[in-house]
Amino acid sequence: MAPQCMGQHWSEITRVDNIALVGVLHYRVEFAVQVNTLIRNEQPACICVELPHALRNEVIRAIRNLPAHSVLLYETADGENAVLIIEGSDGVIEGVRSGLESDTPVLFVDPIPNRFPFFKDNVPDPYLVDQIGQTRILETVFPKAGVRLETDAENDKRETYMAARLQEAARQYETVLFVGGLSHIPPLVEKLQEPQALPLMKTGVKAVVSAPLHPESLKKGFGDIPRLLEAFEEWRTAPASPLENRHELILGFMENAAAYFTSRTREEVPDYVRVTWFKFLRKWLHYRGEVLPDLYELVAAARSAMDEDFAYHVHEYLSDYKWANDPNDPSAVILNEDNLLLFGHKITLHKKLRNFFPMPRRYRMKAVNSSKWKDHLKRKWDEDNPGEVDICSYPPEDVAVEKWGETLMKHANHMLQTSRSNTEPFVADFGEGPDVRETLRRFYEQRLYVKTGSVGDIDFGAVVIIFDEDRDNQDYPFQMTWLGEHSQESDMAFYSTPPGSQVIGPGISRMEHGGFVMSYPPMRMYDVWKDSFFDFVETRPERLLMAGIVYSEKPGIVYVAKKPAAPRWKKFAKSMGKRIIYIPLGSLNPVHVRKMRTFHMLRNKGIRNSAHEYLKKD
Repeated sequence: MAPQCMGQHWSEITRVDNIALVGVLHYRVEFAVQVNTLIRNEQPACICVELPHALRNEVIRAIRNLPAHSVLLYETADGENAVLIIEGSDGVIEGVRSGLESDTPVLFVDPIPNRFPFFKDNVPDPYLVDQIGQTRILETVFPKAGVRLETDAENDKRETYMAARLQEAARQYETVLFVGGLSHIPPLVEKLQEPQALPLMKTGVKAVVSAPLHPESLKKGFGDIPRLLEAFEEWRTAPASPLENRHELILGFMENAAAYFTSRTREEVPDYVRVTWFKFLRKWLHYRGEVLPDLYELVAAARSAMDEDFAYHVHEYLSDYKWANDPNDPSAVILNEDNLLLFGHKITLHKKLRNFFPMPRRYRMKAVNSSKWKDHLKRKWDEDNPGEVDICSYPPEDVAVEKWGETLMKHANHMLQTSRSNTEPFVADFGEGPDVRETLRRFYEQRLYVKTGSVGDIDFGAVVIIFDEDRDNQDYPFQMTWLGEHSQESDMAFYSTPPGSQVIGPGISRMEHGGFVMSYPPMRMYDVWKDSFFDFVETRPERLLMAGIVYSEKPGIVYVAKKPAAPRWKKFAKSMGKRIIYIPLGSLNPVHVRKMRTFHMLRNKGIRNSAHEYLKKD
């Protein structure tokens, strides 16, 4: 057999008379390969597995559904809820599966445990056991490395029960194969040296339910890496050819995951990212005393090597499984750490949203520079039909608001640079130039101070200003979205006081903003208030902020309000490669804020010619 493959030491197992004992580390593919190979080559007369006899019917029914995963929900002897995942990577499950396929008698020799074992055996890495062979591991590595196998009175009774059942099977069948946890092998070998009597233990179960395992549970790493399990299932259809070992398969998965990221995002994974990924894993595994990584470690290292978006796609690739159950099946069970009584790691990943909308939208960008559009606007302005209703804004106010937006962008850039720049005494490098203010403040030192560490400007594509949140929608009930009329204007969505509440002239209504968003360039924004893509947002200020993030073509969004944006919206902006720069509303000139908050709505464009006469009096 090739040196680089799984299960190459399939025959090196512990034997007591006519009983062969195979120890497995649960939910690790290497041992499923070893059990499969051993049963095919030795063809034992009987197979005994470390599973409760009371679960036999449900386990067999679930195994017949493999490679689709199932889960058994049952009660322990003490009435606690317990979970058993039926997954092809478990060597015990493979023992039952291979026995059913070869028509070999299969005995379930474990009683129903009183409770879930709360300790974890300090056993070697599954890759080492597979490469060295479990016989040498049990005889040499265990005692020399001081491997500790914890036990208690309950676990000891279980092993006595299993040893007695094995002795019964050995008297009935010519050859017996036992498949159970690796930590049970040394105690069982010791107990099999003498006749054992069945201890009084509960073997029945009150209730057991079998259900399909939801695909989301595969992504949490309760079993083996789904891609590795998929490779095992494909090998199982033609087991004559060897299956590459875990080390070689994981190296291939890492390369394939990087290619998957490139295919989905059209971004290349630089060579230094690959190098950092491998180095990080090597040092982390050395620190944890492990040889090869699991799903969590691969994904966490990918995040450290590049970013969350790369880790998201790595996780998406590694957790993909060809035979996953239907996620829309209402009977599918989603597991978490509490269900399994595990103390797992939690990692939160955010996929970078390159396009918020699922399908491209047609915009009218070209209209703002066309001669036809300019002629249309001029004709509208020259017309003066008081009966026509074609509401519009007042151009001088539009210009003032646009200039204010530009001023806020410059102010946000200044704040960003100030927060990241340092001042140091001049020694040999002028850095970003002299810091006049700090030099004058420390004039008594007779030294020159220079700026260092400052960053370049960030481009902004949207400005969001919230004057009043108005959560009950009483003070500012009117909502509207209107588009810029030329290339120097922005698209705007706002909520304000209703038109007509303060009429200062014929067809001229004085109004007050509660909040608005300006997005550049114009002629792109759909009606923010009616767009169903924003329906998941609860409040109107957050809806405006979402529109600013989504419609911005630049990485920066200015956010002016009484309090900063919630962390979830900052994370959302980051997932789209953007950043929210917060400016406190109270830090701005209140007189100017009041002026910018007030605007006028005209009945039609023709009123623009005479509106200035009434606005002077307002």
